[in-house]
Amino acid sequence: MCRIQTLGPDTIIPAMTTAATKHWSVIFRAFPIALIGLIIAHPVFGQAEDEELPEDAEVLDEPDIDVQGSIDDAEEQRGIALNGDLRLGFVSTGDEFQGITVDDRGDLRSRWRLRSVWGISERFRGVARLAGICSTIDCNPDFILQPDIPTPTGLGDGQITIDTLFFQWFRTDKFNVAAGRMETKFVARGGVFAKSLDRNDSNNLRVNWTDGLHSTYEAQNGWSSDLILQYNSADGASNIRRGPLDFSDSSSRVSTFLAFENLQPKRRMIQRGLDITYLPASLNKNGIDGQPAVDYWAFVARVASRWPVRSEGWRIRLSSELGYAPETPTKVASGIVGPGNAGGLAWNVTASIMDFVPNHSIGVNFAETEAGWLISPQYADNESLFEIRYMWRPTDRLTLDVRGRWRDELRERIIEDPDRDRFDFYARVTWSFSVKDFAN
Repeated sequence: MCRIQTLGPDTIIPAMTTAATKHWSVIFRAFPIALIGLIIAHPVFGQAEDEELPEDAEVLDEPDIDVQGSIDDAEEQRGIALNGDLRLGFVSTGDEFQGITVDDRGDLRSRWRLRSVWGISERFRGVARLAGICSTIDCNPDFILQPDIPTPTGLGDGQITIDTLFFQWFRTDKFNVAAGRMETKFVARGGVFAKSLDRNDSNNLRVNWTDGLHSTYEAQNGWSSDLILQYNSADGASNIRRGPLDFSDSSSRVSTFLAFENLQPKRRMIQRGLDITYLPASLNKNGIDGQPAVDYWAFVARVASRWPVRSEGWRIRLSSELGYAPETPTKVASGIVGPGNAGGLAWNVTASIMDFVPNHSIGVNFAETEAGWLISPQYADNESLFEIRYMWRPTDRLTLDVRGRWRDELRERIIEDPDRDRFDFYARVTWSFSVKDFAN
């Protein structure tokens, strides 16, 4: 069943009924647990029939801009390269309060980034990037340079900053380390989706960053280990962290992120990963200023697979993430009704059909994040979500995305927020370009 909600004189969108939402919620809540269970079961049932993958089999179906962090494209090149990307989007939102549309608006937005890479030696390089946001709301240039992001999600309209500035020593086949300001991403390789429950800097039309040290180690069995030591300013973090997380305590200056991931294709499995986030003395558990903060831990498991195993023609891509935070704020501090602590469970499931027509793909995304899950850059706390996305990628440098998304509260809030229950839509174009390549 569906009910029809009018958002404007010519706009009608479907929304699932409460009964249907609960029904599908139960089904998809069990799915990520079953899918991630393949991480453990896969060596057992996959050993006997391991098959040879084609040499040109690709792991990535998404644009590299959405899945690669700052240190992932290191090459043994000397000289200077200059490249960047431009993303233009039309974003439309309709805010709903007690079943009544209270706002229906559309904005044009853009994000531009220009990056310079200096190949100082075969295994040492420096990288700097300038980034800015512009929209029909505000496009007056305002250069800022600060450790914390100026808005809860990143740069504000019209603002410009240096979002990347680091030096990196690397051996691409084994080990590398980078120090400075960079972009870090740990996402599920979900076809038309690149979703994350814990770390995905500068997703969509945002600009945010990670200040600190990032080291990686590549093992011969296909597994990689990542360690990020991140600096957090007393004024706030540099990537998305949701209240009541707070970094005013001096013990919260350095947080730790540890990840283990395998992107080496093995039969139908193309990604397996586990992340651990540790934010010391950063959780204001009761939401009362002046009380001692406690440590916040978060664990994420992710997996992705595809069928059939080929790099051309249509193929199905499945991905899922499952997250859990053992120490969460109280429900009152989280702004929801009830006694005790807020839930710390989060999950998402995506399913994509890649190249159902050459260069055209489509997918759906289901997710729930309880009120105690506070670190996702793409899923708000206390939220259930359903999303449909279409992607057209005519070339490696040009991508068109169209998305429709429905979001609802999981638990009743103490104070109703009309900005939380809403439908939003965007159509965006991403163009990656190169101004100057490395000298030969």
